[in-house]
Amino acid sequence: MKHLFLAITVLITLAGCSASIQTATQYYQFEQPIASSSRHVKETDAQLRVQTVALRGALNNLGIAMKIDSNQIHAANYNLWGESPDVMLTATAQQTLFNAMPNWMVIKGLPVITELDQQTFYELEYEVHHFNGDMQGNADISGLWRLYYTHPETGRRLISVHNFSHVVPIEDDGYDGLVATLEQTWQNINLSVAKAIEQARL
Repeated sequence: MKHLFLAITVLITLAGCSASIQTATQYYQFEQPIASSSRHVKETDAQLRVQTVALRGALNNLGIAMKIDSNQIHAANYNLWGESPDVMLTATAQQTLFNAMPNWMVIKGLPVITELDQQTFYELEYEVHHFNGDMQGNADISGLWRLYYTHPETGRRLISVHNFSHVVPIEDDGYDGLVATLEQTWQNINLSVAKAIEQARL
């Protein structure tokens, strides 16, 4: 993996001289399989709405991000996400939380429904500050998440704020290894979030 990052640095340096090089574009996405499942509101005790993940600046870019030094992020030109990272991360978070929280109705954020029993819900917000590889051969996902609780009588209020930082060594070479490690790390983050929300429930 370190050889890949060294090659990326060389390519960045020579970018002005490489216009004539024809490189095939590669697209990546999280592999997380989607299993057939269903859940009825009558079978659940609470509702959790997962808001669209907010990524800082250039991280929400189709080019897979690489941290070059402490103040520089490079977005790949020919190794791209197959969809917008915020959409991909939100979908994976919702699915992971849905599977990890069988007594909850876990959905992607929706407008408040007028029926009284749908006006009481929890809300999860993510801010992702790092979503990239680095020159040391690591995958890095860091940021924070906030849990809110909305009730018709008390309105929306903040329950808790949690910072997280996961810098994980990449085992396999290339962008395949980076993407696989980012996916596993994001799933592990959401599994930890699921446990924390269960404990924080009012």
